[in-house]
Amino acid sequence: MARKYENTDIRQRQIVDAARIVIIKYGSENLTVKKIAKEVGISETAVYRHFKSKRDILFLLVEYIERILLEDISRATHKGAKPLEILNNGLRNQISAVEKRRGISFQVIAEIISLGDKKLNSRVSQAINKYTACLKDLLIEGVKSGEIRDDIDLDAVATALFGIVQGLVNIWSLGNYSFDPKERYAALWSIFREAIIKR
Repeated sequence: MARKYENTDIRQRQIVDAARIVIIKYGSENLTVKKIAKEVGISETAVYRHFKSKRDILFLLVEYIERILLEDISRATHKGAKPLEILNNGLRNQISAVEKRRGISFQVIAEIISLGDKKLNSRVSQAINKYTACLKDLLIEGVKSGEIRDDIDLDAVATALFGIVQGLVNIWSLGNYSFDPKERYAALWSIFREAIIKR
């Protein structure tokens, strides 16, 4: 049964959410407009009223993921919190969100990259760069406050933090969600923290 008419913003959000769900269920190589339409409960023609192509849907999905990643870090910031505490809380929130949404961000990023579309990959790269720049800003604050060592490459540290979460989510999804990613993250964070704190 087809859904009733929705305004463009609502319908675009439904279509993007459906694309995310299809990617998680079937993998990006099996993402089709037909499957997206079925997930939303509309016709393929209705999808094309809101997007010119599947690529346009994925571009909006990447924008959505970028916003979520940056908001997760921003939400972890509260008055009086130290940079390492903010980083840990933000990354832990992302792991918790991933568990609830089954890889909405990090798993979908990996799937989109696997498509091999240069323009999409460039957009994903921009999103990752914004995210790691946000992490680096917190690391810089940690160096200024004396919490983090001043003799380490902060770009490398920010990239490693992204890699920890991305890698953990990939292992978790490949393992059919068979372990608690928050527990494994806590162990990884402990090792990572010891490597960067100033003594």
